[in-house]
Amino acid sequence: MKLMHLFAAALMLAAPLTLSAQHTHKPGAAGHGHNAAGETHAHSAPHGGIVRTAGKYHVELVVKAGQMTVYLLDGQEKTQPTTGLTGTAMVQQGGKTTSVALTPAADQLRGTLPAGATPTTAIITLRRGSETINARFDKLASTAAKAKAVSYACPMGCAGSASTKPGSCPTCGMALVKK
Repeated sequence: MKLMHLFAAALMLAAPLTLSAQHTHKPGAAGHGHNAAGETHAHSAPHGGIVRTAGKYHVELVVKAGQMTVYLLDGQEKTQPTTGLTGTAMVQQGGKTTSVALTPAADQLRGTLPAGATPTTAIITLRRGSETINARFDKLASTAAKAKAVSYACPMGCAGSASTKPGSCPTCGMALVKK
């Protein structure tokens, strides 16, 4: 068991930070085709989470109510199908590392966090055939606190309407309402 914790800790430290850049995006925004590590943007993600660039893809992570939801996005930030996609998340919380299996469900992968877990770091590994897609998400606890501050969404429930500021729904044009 101790060896597993050492291995998990080593994996968390060794995960290359240059694979992806953590940032958020405005729903419906045109893709920007970059892979720059450390680049940040002050936009909302298509599903209200955190987006990281991972090679030719983007990976979006939403952590809410004990669940992890992962979306694979293309360069234009369109959600990709999960056909043939498998995934795992190495989740760190308070010095403890846990592996969470991610199971495909419609256009997303979902995993259940341990009871009461508030992850600080997550390394997402997605596989489709011989292709591997990695993304590292740091400072999750502080990001979750900011997301809880104020959030807005379309009253019609349109996908991709989540925002941290007031505005219009990118799908139907209605004014976003405070949650």
